[in-house]
Amino acid sequence: MKLTNDQIEEAAYIFEKENGHPGDDYTKRILAESELTVFSSKELEKIIVDGFDKGFYNNSDTKTSAYWALSKRFNHDLIPFFNRRLKSELEAKNSAAVYQLLIALGNMGVPVFNKDREGGSAIYETELNLRDAKEYLKRVNKV
Repeated sequence: MKLTNDQIEEAAYIFEKENGHPGDDYTKRILAESELTVFSSKELEKIIVDGFDKGFYNNSDTKTSAYWALSKRFNHDLIPFFNRRLKSELEAKNSAAVYQLLIALGNMGVPVFNKDREGGSAIYETELNLRDAKEYLKRVNKV
């Protein structure tokens, strides 16, 4: 099953709600209209991950949105997936996806950013993000 960009956003809000963040009025409206609420978070996670494996998400914006949504799961079992995808996105020099994957890993306590940087403000520091991703992958032997 291939999710649209809107459905990926819906999945992120479903994940957030499961983690105790019901959201604002906009989020609640999206969830009330969503057809994805019939799926468990685990099923939605699998649908998104499988979508990557099947090549469904091949443009930068969709990939970045899907990584963002998956990051809302805070599922440490996703770390190997994020590591594989980080390596792939780094090789492609897809800076937006690299940044989102660094944030996803960092939010789960994985030390991905250089100790002198704070990741949340690093969105526009493209070269530093690429450097930090490369250094992280070297540390975990994924490069």
